[in-house]
Formats: sequence, C-alpha cells, structure tokens
Amino acid sequence: MARLLVIHHDTASLRHLAGMVSGHEFMAIDNLFNGVKAMPKVKPDVIIVGHDQAKRDGLRLLKYLRENQLKTPVVVVLSAGAGVDQPMLMKLGAKSLHEAPVATEELNNAVNAAMACRASELAGPRPITDEELNSNLSVLENQLNKHMKCFAGRNQVFIHSQILGGGARTKPRIALKCPLRAEYGMSRDVYFEFIKSACCGNPTRCEAYQRFAEDRKAQE
Repeated sequence: MARLLVIHHDTASLRHLAGMVSGHEFMAIDNLFNGVKAMPKVKPDVIIVGHDQAKRDGLRLLKYLRENQLKTPVVVVLSAGAGVDQPMLMKLGAKSLHEAPVATEELNNAVNAAMACRASELAGPRPITDEELNSNLSVLENQLNKHMKCFAGRNQVFIHSQILGGGARTKPRIALKCPLRAEYGMSRDVYFEFIKSACCGNPTRCEAYQRFAEDRKAQE
C-alpha cells in the first residue's frame, strides 16, 4: 500500500480519482496550493495531479518540486485539450501521463510503476561489470549502438561518468537514458548488462517494451 496525494481542482474529477486509488492510503485535495502545503504532513510516495490548460497544475507542481529538489514521483492526468503540454511535462520529470477518463487499472499500474522507479533510483545503479572495466568503452559503445534492436534505444548508448565533490568523477561506464521507459513511469537509466541482454538482445525482456507492444496491439 502506498501513501498518495491526489490533487485536482475539479471536485467531481477529484472524487473519481480518489475512488480509483481507494486501495491505497491517500489524501485528496482540491487545489494545488493546499496540496503542496500538505506534502510535509502526508509524505506521499506518489502524487497524482490533474492538469488542464487553464490551471496547468501539473506543470506548476513539477516546477515546484524541481526548484525545491524534491524527488516525489508525479503521475499526471490530462484533461481534454491539455495534450499540448505533454513534452514539457515529461521534460520536467512526470513519471507518466494519462488522458482522462483514465481506467482504474491503468492508474494503479502507473502508481506501482512510479514507486518501482523511485525505489530503483534510491538503490542506485548496478556495479560496473568486469567486461566494462577490461574493455575499450568507446568500442563497446559503438558495438551496442550498431546492434541496437529496440527502436527507443537507437543511437542512445553513451559513456557515463558522474561528477563527485572536489572535482572527482566516478569510473566511466556504459549507459542509456531510455525515453520509452520514462514514458511508462520507469527509471530511464539502464546500464551495460540490461542494454546488452534486452535493448540489443531481446527487447521483450523490458517491461516498457512489453507495455508498448500491448498498447499498440490494443489500438489495432
């Protein structure tokens, strides 16, 4: 069970969203200002926020979280006509976007995915593999990009090194920031073993790819 904060300025929509997540502990609030004020008390695992072109609460919330360096995952429910804001919402860090009316299963799957993504972020990346330590990373990078099978990973493999305090850096490693995983509310950061086995091997091993295939089949 997760702790959820559900924010929507429309009372009927708020009641509907709250009813769909009744299996979780939640607080439902009808305006963004009070929702943000409640965050220290609620300590939500995930925030569900309604977004339309008039209020644009999704953008306002995501900007607030970024400015205050808060990492709480956000699931955005889009009202009719608000789809034009999708690129900016994803850029600001929304874990997933859903057009209203959203199905109960879809919303709860989004909550679970957002929580799993956050858990993965807190756990940090897997250790660097022996193959990376003992290989020319530029050669590995080129090989993986050349043999990429997943459409979302084409030419996305790169050599990653994180800056630490005092000018030090982590050891360079192979990485990929996957836009498809981000679209489904999962951690976009994947590393060598996953890239080699799933992205360049069998994409159906990736949960995001599976969900994309299911969505595409449902639209046929």
